[in-house]
Amino acid sequence: MKAGVLRVVISGAIVGLLSGCATSVDHLLVDDVALRDINNQALVSGDKTLDIQYLGVGGYLFQYGNDSIMTAPSFTNPSLVNVTLPLPIEADTKLIDKLLPDHAKQAEFILVGHAHYDHLMDVPYIMQKHMPTATAVGSTTMTNIVTAVIDDERLLDITDYAAVGEQVGKWVYNRSRSIRFMPIKSDHAPHFMGIKVMSGIYEEALTELPSTAYGWKEGQTYAYIIDFLDKQQNPTYRIHYQDAASNSPDGLMPVMDDSKAVDMAILCVAAFHQVDDYPEAILQQTKPNTIVLGHWEDFFDNNSVDNQNKPAKGVRMTNIDDFIQRVDVVKIEGATPLLPAPFSWLQIYAN
Repeated sequence: MKAGVLRVVISGAIVGLLSGCATSVDHLLVDDVALRDINNQALVSGDKTLDIQYLGVGGYLFQYGNDSIMTAPSFTNPSLVNVTLPLPIEADTKLIDKLLPDHAKQAEFILVGHAHYDHLMDVPYIMQKHMPTATAVGSTTMTNIVTAVIDDERLLDITDYAAVGEQVGKWVYNRSRSIRFMPIKSDHAPHFMGIKVMSGIYEEALTELPSTAYGWKEGQTYAYIIDFLDKQQNPTYRIHYQDAASNSPDGLMPVMDDSKAVDMAILCVAAFHQVDDYPEAILQQTKPNTIVLGHWEDFFDNNSVDNQNKPAKGVRMTNIDDFIQRVDVVKIEGATPLLPAPFSWLQIYAN
């Protein structure tokens, strides 16, 4: 079967499987409190607090004192039909202008886990219009896509920085050396029935941004360790972040050269049932006190300027209850799992 015909067949199957309603989360405890304090997790950085805002899908803003970084936000939600057939899609600039918080525009880095449209498509416009000095960090494929509209000096290919298996990688620091991060070689779960779509890489730089969802190829997927440092540049709070479910050992921590424990794990709910040991392997290795469940909401035609007061629905073909139950089985005693509403805040503070 020719590739084009196969894509049409797969696209039709996806439309059929996903065309039902998004999952209701009315029975779940969705945290939409403006500020939620997480107790007994002290920072030792004087009067600094770590404020974390969930921006939806894989996007998070990490504000640490006067410094901040973010993971790739996604505000544009093309319809299921446009994504799968595939029809043209593009960043919804009016929606981005409305939803990107002003305080997020000061972030120094945008960490990209993989280059699918629901993680990367909004980033070029955000960098052009709202964050003219930020650096996007990600795979070779990510840089080869975004270079179509963003200067190369604002793109960091972290292929040579990544931890692989037990081999530790290289740290990247912000300007004031109060935040650092290290990529970890990871993978992306199949989308349905063991089939992964929109995979592939770009080995050469593009001259224009992709026009369909299939053009936003995955590239190499990365998880990240993100450290927040005290005045002596020792890690005082550590986060393990993933924007895609993965089979171990992909995404697992390397053998670190310090004894700092992981304080928070940020997990991806979408497609977790397509891999065997997610989130169990990550949680059993990292043993975090706080577990954040991200990428849980439906991202097909879910956002518009006019529907922001409507409650978020759960991602399709995904049993969020089952994910939470699996978290509960393996989390350490006293660990706090959170299902954050988009734009809600978590605050880590010094006791």
